[in-house]
Amino acid sequence: MEDCSTMAADAREKGIEAGYDCWAATYDDGDPSTWLDEPFLLNQLKPFPGCRILDVGCGTGRYLRRLDSGLYRLTAVDLSRGMLSRARRHTERREEILWVQASVTCLPFQSGLFDRVMSGLVLDHIKRPAHLFEQIAAVLKPKGRAVVAAVHPDMQRLTGADIELVCTEAPIRIAGHLHEVRDVIVAAQDAKLTVECIEEPVVTEAMVAQRSDWRQKLGCPALLLLALGK
Repeated sequence: MEDCSTMAADAREKGIEAGYDCWAATYDDGDPSTWLDEPFLLNQLKPFPGCRILDVGCGTGRYLRRLDSGLYRLTAVDLSRGMLSRARRHTERREEILWVQASVTCLPFQSGLFDRVMSGLVLDHIKRPAHLFEQIAAVLKPKGRAVVAAVHPDMQRLTGADIELVCTEAPIRIAGHLHEVRDVIVAAQDAKLTVECIEEPVVTEAMVAQRSDWRQKLGCPALLLLALGK
């Protein structure tokens, strides 16, 4: 694996951090794409009471809010201090959650610490998918399980990989990377993770009814959803 200090100092990653800090106050974590990944997460994560769960790139904490309070030992990591602050507010500062600001490509945890890992909409901000899957494999216990949701490459081809924001005096661009499905699968397998389930759900009429500006996305694969075992 690459040296963590080198990756953490990367200017591109600093740009992502600044972008999400700026976006945190207005970030929409209730758009219709959550209809696709949250049911998959709840079905595939398979936690148990007392389970140690790591949320890699927790954002606003929407995955954490789907897990029963007090039933699991939860750790949430995000690069953005602004997103962590919002997540803490939205989870009512639940005492069982440990909040950590860190790069998802350099997780500050001992090997084999977690029973489960979940990660939503992080992969497309990472230049090489191997960086994320290697980190997940490292912190997972043997027979552990991970669920990863990423923006589908077909959707990125339609909308663009980068995210452009206007939340300060000057526009901000959050860098994105398009990863083909086959490359993501290979990266997970190279990290010694087994792909146990894969789904590529599409934008539906019901989602378009919720967001009329999504009409051009109708029928396009929205997300790539993976359930992984170690």
